[in-house]
Order: sequence, then structure tokens, then C-alpha cells
Amino acid sequence: MNRPLRIAMFVGAFPVPSETFILRQITGLLDLGHEVDLYADTRGDAASSVHPEVERHSLLERTTFMDLPPECAPWELSAWPEDGETWVPGASQAIPNRERLARAEIVKARCLHRAPALTEQVLSEAHHGYRARSLSALHRLDRLCSLNRCYNILHAHFGPVGECFRFARELWKAPLMVSFHGYDFSTVPRKEGRDCYAQLFDEGDLITGNSDYTRGELQKLGCPETKLRKLPMGLDPGAFEFKERRPAGPVRLITVARLVEIKGHAFCLRAVAEARRNHPDLHYDIVGDGPQRKELEALTEELKLGDIVTFHGTQTGPDLKSLLDAAQLFMLCSVSVEGDQEGQGLALLEAQACGLPVIATRHGAFPEGVLDGESGWLVSERDVPALAGQIGFAIARAEDWPAMGRAGRRFVEGRFDIRELNRQLVSHYEAAMAGYLSRGRS
Repeated sequence: MNRPLRIAMFVGAFPVPSETFILRQITGLLDLGHEVDLYADTRGDAASSVHPEVERHSLLERTTFMDLPPECAPWELSAWPEDGETWVPGASQAIPNRERLARAEIVKARCLHRAPALTEQVLSEAHHGYRARSLSALHRLDRLCSLNRCYNILHAHFGPVGECFRFARELWKAPLMVSFHGYDFSTVPRKEGRDCYAQLFDEGDLITGNSDYTRGELQKLGCPETKLRKLPMGLDPGAFEFKERRPAGPVRLITVARLVEIKGHAFCLRAVAEARRNHPDLHYDIVGDGPQRKELEALTEELKLGDIVTFHGTQTGPDLKSLLDAAQLFMLCSVSVEGDQEGQGLALLEAQACGLPVIATRHGAFPEGVLDGESGWLVSERDVPALAGQIGFAIARAEDWPAMGRAGRRFVEGRFDIRELNRQLVSHYEAAMAGYLSRGRS
């Protein structure tokens, strides 16, 4: 099939600086000649840096926001009991639930006129759980009902987003594919129950996981193997300038990751403090932002690392490139948090594309994204002495950095080129479309 496809892509928020992998997929599909419309619950943080591709491809003009009441998204607060009230975090006063329900009656009437059966479904806890109780499912249906759209394929990124827009498959009479990435197959089932995706796995036409590890976890959650495919998220190697790393001045380490517990920044800082005893000429750049920033800055001062650690916040484009160019070693030492694991670790691939030897933990799918001993080194989670020792070993083997960089670049080019992965994605779309038609659009 060579004809251009019309694709509806669903995301939680847009744009999100940390979700460049979704951005690359969208722009890659556009470059292949397909039409992509975006649907998002909420707008991204206006204070964050926006990737230049968003403007270059006019992606905001392609995006339809749900414009839900805040009690619906992102908070998903129940509208019951009827005589109760809803406190939205940060609000100065509560909203009477009777007021919410009265407004919802107007929305319900519009939806009943356009899609009566779906209206009953989105208000049913049996079908949509807390999204029915918060009325968010009703508001999403109302928003999509107001649009006259026709698509070949619907594609949701992250399991909860697939759940939010599951009804769109019936509304727009098109197959639904859902891509899982990390927290959605670990954190969400732990909090909501391991059967939280039962209906999504039943109704969805195709489910993708970004690694063998993710695929295995989805099978454990009950996803039928016949619907499951592995599709890594990739990058354009040509967008990452390769550079052989050699000793020059202070040894510069860098981490690019959100400042959240699972990324393991605290262990990196402690390891840097320990490694500094034998290698005083170090500098450590931390790129990213998040809720742990103040805590990590305090730990940096406690460890007396203020003179060698720089927090850069979120960086994109030339600023991020400049920091990666200056680095000699890359670290990403994520840790399991209450059993939660990451599904891929795309930052490791970006670093290797640039020629950086990497140090990472044996965490989730990370072993699938590093050639241990060839393009980088893997250490056990939370093992500060081992991590510090690995930093020291890497510094002592500086003559190996160029060869390791070349090995990493070849590895990324061979397995994670977004252009090839996007062609695979289109093949998955076509398979989902064929299966949907063969089942009589059931």
C-alpha cells in the first residue's frame, strides 16, 4: 500500500520537551507523505523549551486540544456524590458537584444526539471507570463528536491515553493502535490494578512495545500475543553530529533526563563525589528538570559538589548539542521504584549517536540499548561504589573512547534509525487496517 494515510495521533499533553521520540515519529510520518492530526488532553508547559520541529512543521496548528474542565483533566476528580463538592488542586474554592452534573447534562444531550450508544458507554463505570466518574470521557466524546474527521488509523501513545480515547475507534470507524513506553506498563498497573488495560487489549487492534522487555511486561498484563509487536522509538542519526571523544581538560560527564526518582540522579551524584577522590578533575552536567530539582541541588551542596556540578534545566536544539559536544562520558543510571522500570532509554541511544561512551544501569530495557563493554558499561542499580568504580575505570581507559564511540554509532545506525522504524510503523498501520476490515470493523 503506497497511498498516503490519514492518521489521528493521541497524546496526553503537547508539546512535551521530554517526548522527542513522539515528535520524531510525527515529523517522520509527515516526511513520508502521510497526514497526521494530533489530539491532546492538555497543552504542554508554556515555560518549557519547545523543540524547533514543532514550529517548523506547524504542529500546533495540527493539534486539537480537548479543553476539558480542570477537574476532568488532568485531575480526573469524581463528580459524585451529587450533594458533594470538588476541590481542584490550587483552586481557591470548591465546585459543587450539582453544578458539574448540571453542566454535564447539556454536554450529554449533544452527545446523545450524535452518538447515543457511545454516550451511554462513556458514562458507564463498567466501560470507562474513573473517567466516567470524573465525566472526562463524556467531555472527550463531546469534543471529538464536534469534528467531522475521517481517518485510516488511530494511534495513541501511552496506555492511559489509549484508554482515554478508546471510544474513538467506534466513533470514527477506524482501527486503533496503542504504543506503550514505560510508566504505563509499570506504574499504572501497580496503582490501578493489573487488569486496568483489559478492555483496551480486547478492543485495540494492535499494541506496540518499545523493547523486548516492554513486550514481555505487556504479555504479563494480558495483552494477546497476536496483537503485540515490538517497535523501538528511534532517532535520525544524521541529526546527531558524531565526534570521537578524547581527553582534554576536565573529564566532563553528562546526564540528560527528567529530574525524577526513577532516573537515579542521586546515585550518580554520590558516585561522582566518590570518584572525585581519585579523579579531582571532573565536571558533571545535569540536563533536565522536574520535581526533584531542589532535593538534588541540596544533595549537591551536601556532597560539596557545587563547584563541579551544573544543573542546566531543560535544554533542546543548539544548547543541548553544545553540552553533548563538550562531554566525554554519558551517564543514565535509572533505578527501579516500587517495581517500576523504564521501557527503552532513548537518551542512551542519542548519546551513542554522538560518539559518547555510556555508563548505565542494568535496568528495564537498558541492556538492549547498550553494547556492554563495546559502546559502554552496565552496572547494577543503586550500587554507588560500583558506579564510582566504573567512572574511574572509564577515565583510566580514555584511549578506548574513540573506538567505543564508533561502536555505539554503528549500533544506533543499524537498529534505531527512525526512518526505517517509521517505515515499520506504516507497515504496522497497514496490518491493523487489514485486520480491522477482515473482522468486519467489530
